[in-house]
This record gives sequence, C-alpha cells and structure tokens, in this order.
Amino acid sequence: MTTALTPGQHALLESELTLAREHVRAALQAQREGASRVAHAAALLADDPRDQREHEADRELDQIRDAHLLAELQQLDDALSRLKTPGYGHCIDCAAAIPFDRLQHQPQALRCLSCQTAAESRHP
Repeated sequence: MTTALTPGQHALLESELTLAREHVRAALQAQREGASRVAHAAALLADDPRDQREHEADRELDQIRDAHLLAELQQLDDALSRLKTPGYGHCIDCAAAIPFDRLQHQPQALRCLSCQTAAESRHP
C-alpha cells in the first residue's frame, strides 16, 4: 500500500491540519476563558447560586462544547500522527486511496466516501 499523495500535497495537508489544530486550541482556550475544565464549571456555579437551574444548563452546555472541542482536537492530533505513517490517505476499511479532494476538505478522514457512507448507515 503506497501513498497516493505527492510531497506537495502531503505538506499542504500537514499545514492545514496544524492550522486547524491551532484554531481548535484557541477556541478551547476561549471556551474555558483560561481556566481549567473543573475551575470553569465551579466558576459558573459560584456566579449566582440563586439561579442554579440556569447555571446548571449553562455549565452543561459549556461541558458539551468543551468535550466537542477536545474530541476535535484529538482527531486532528491523530491525523497529524497518521500523516507521518505510510498508511495515511488510505481507507481503514477497504484500503483504497482516499481522494485528495476529500483529504483536503477533511484531512482527518479515515475512510473513503463509500465506506464512510456505509459506516454512517450502520451507526446513525
């Protein structure tokens, strides 16, 4: 299984992944307003204990956003690691080369479009 990416395509994808990673890290930092996840949740509760229901909803939403950003960051880190391996750019299901257009739009893609569609239909 050889990579179908040219050195230029490889460099472009690495640059895009690195830039996307920095954007997610900045969004995560802004989400947390510089505080740790636990400190951020505690700060929300401490703001106004009289309106705890609203704060619980805000805290829950913040935790969901935080978890989403952390998952996205992990996907980008994983893709950067895979980019250094010979298997990057090949579908994990059928081993076919993932088209560069797909990788350019979603460099963390693990599957070709047909395998991704099949995977999503199995697990909606």
